[in-house]
Amino acid sequence: MRGAHGGSLQTAGLVAPAFFAVAVFLYLPIAASGLLAVLDYHPATRAFSYAGLANIEAVWRDPAFRVAAWNTLVYCLVLVPAQVVVPLLLALGLREIAGSRLAPVYYACLFAPTLVSFSVAGAVWLPLLNPINGVLNEMLIAIGLPPSRWHTDARAALWVVCVVTFWKTFGLNLVLWYAALMTIPREQIEAARIDGAGFFRRVRDIDIPLASPTAFFILVTTVFTTLDDIVGIIDVLTGGGPFERTTNLPYLLWQKGLVFFQFGQASVVALVTIAIVALLTFVQFRFVERRVTYA
Repeated sequence: MRGAHGGSLQTAGLVAPAFFAVAVFLYLPIAASGLLAVLDYHPATRAFSYAGLANIEAVWRDPAFRVAAWNTLVYCLVLVPAQVVVPLLLALGLREIAGSRLAPVYYACLFAPTLVSFSVAGAVWLPLLNPINGVLNEMLIAIGLPPSRWHTDARAALWVVCVVTFWKTFGLNLVLWYAALMTIPREQIEAARIDGAGFFRRVRDIDIPLASPTAFFILVTTVFTTLDDIVGIIDVLTGGGPFERTTNLPYLLWQKGLVFFQFGQASVVALVTIAIVALLTFVQFRFVERRVTYA
């Protein structure tokens, strides 16, 4: 009994730091958002007053919220598949040249954008996207095509933000895919090749199943990081414009809370964002994890 009791205390001691961190940095902010959602902040007096459901109604009727929700959906539909599939294809290509002299150069070039911050990534692309004398427009003019306004064009700005965000973030998933693929025995791949299995069949029947735990991890983390990773790039490239065409829910949350000091409405947006992430995560664990094969 003493041993069991001592083991329980030891387990509790090991779990306590992680539990404390989760409680302080996750559950406490969520609870605070729930409280602030029914309060109004008065900057002049720096006081709070009870607002009831007024903040929820204000957010629901705000056209900017609907636009941000739609943009968030578009970002997820574009960036999540791109950040999962394209790094996989690049990792497959890197595996084929593993051991060559140029392999480290390719690794460094592909992973380098991941090392810069999101704000720096946006700043790096500004000279390229300059509507007047940007590098991309100069290239278009050189081949006889009309220039574009890129991130200042209401029709193109959202796609430009998606491209820059992908350029900044795909490197981490590339490393994860590559590490998972390199653990697959080469004998299995060579045997499948000898049996006549083509590239895509080998990927479908060997690579994906054996790397499924990593694939599931990449999918889950990509879904909930896509929503907030993009905020810094939006702020630098477009400021949420033009005409709020690039604003997403986390960026709207930042605007309402830290620009306009509408903490109640910002908390409502935060709760909606948390609910979306929680729902998507539940769906993935409920329907996707069953396909994961753990060794």
